Order: sequence, then structure tokens, then C-alpha cells
Amino acid sequence: MGNLDMLSLTAYALQVLLIIMAISIVVHKNNGTIIILITTFSLITASLYVINKAPDVAIAEVAIGSAIIPLIYVISISRQREFIVLDKAMDDFIIADNAFTGVGYVLLKRFTDFYHLELNICNDVRLCSLGAGRDQLLCEQTNVDLIVTKDDERNVYILKGKASSVLTYKLEAMARDYDNIEVVKFKDRDFGD
Repeated sequence: MGNLDMLSLTAYALQVLLIIMAISIVVHKNNGTIIILITTFSLITASLYVINKAPDVAIAEVAIGSAIIPLIYVISISRQREFIVLDKAMDDFIIADNAFTGVGYVLLKRFTDFYHLELNICNDVRLCSLGAGRDQLLCEQTNVDLIVTKDDERNVYILKGKASSVLTYKLEAMARDYDNIEVVKFKDRDFGD
């Protein structure tokens, strides 16, 4: 009977640890640490499967959750090295006095430095001449991560990005410190087959 109580106590402790790990994964900001936390979460889950007499499921959890999924995350994060911004505002928001010193540039540079990305700013006249209604299509069909426009009536710069991009949400959090910057997220559209 004592052995069963110890096993139950261990299971409860692991379940509490899972809750703590899940909260840590959601709250943490460093991608490398998040991958380690996800792997640890998977190993704890596999331990619970073993305690509940499901070793076959535990083996699958270790193989997939602790090896394959973290590998996919590492590959995905390592491929995201460049953050491409299309400057359709073309004023002193990014380039001031013929140098990258504008408020927008400072925000974007701080953002890309924090996430170890290379900032690539372009203002291709052909792309900039497309209407505002085409911005979402432009983001979806090109490598552009962010489009900068300006609402002259409100004197607000609008940073437009994909809602499916985690980076857009993180940029939105950084832009809250600025009164004249607004982040707009494009919803993913269903194009059909």
C-alpha cells in the first residue's frame, strides 16, 4: 500500500510540474529556452505515461515530443535570419537626414537585435505603388515581413504584418511604447485549392 501511495504522490508532483512548465513556455521570451522547456515538458509527460502503465505511448512521446518537434523548432528558428520591411511611407520615419536614424528605424533595429535578425529595409517603387488594399496580398506572396505606411489624417505610422507570424505579435508589444505607431495584423485568408 505504501508503494502505491508513493507512486500516486509522484504522479501528482509531476502533474504540478507540468502546469509550471506550461506556464513557463507561454511566458518565456527566449526561443532557445522555450525549446528546452518543451522538451522537458514532453519528458515529464512520458514519465506520467509510464506511471500509468502506457510504455508504448511514453516511447512515442519521447521520440516525437522530445526529439522530432524540438528539432523542427530549431530548424525553423535558424532559418529565420532576416526581417524584411517594405517602407511605403518613404519619409523620415525610417531614414532621417540621409541616415538610418528615424524613430521607426530605431524601433525596428531594437526589435531585430533582440531577436538576432538582420534588418533589411527596402522601398521598391513598384511595390510601394500598389494600393493599400494589396498590402495583405503583398505580404502573403512575397518575403516581406512588414509593410510601413502612414495615415496622414491621424499622423500615425502603421506597421502591417501577418497575424500568423509570432514576430508580428512581439513587435506589437514593443510598439506599445510609441504613441504614433500602430501595428495591424493581417488575418490569414483561405485561398482554396
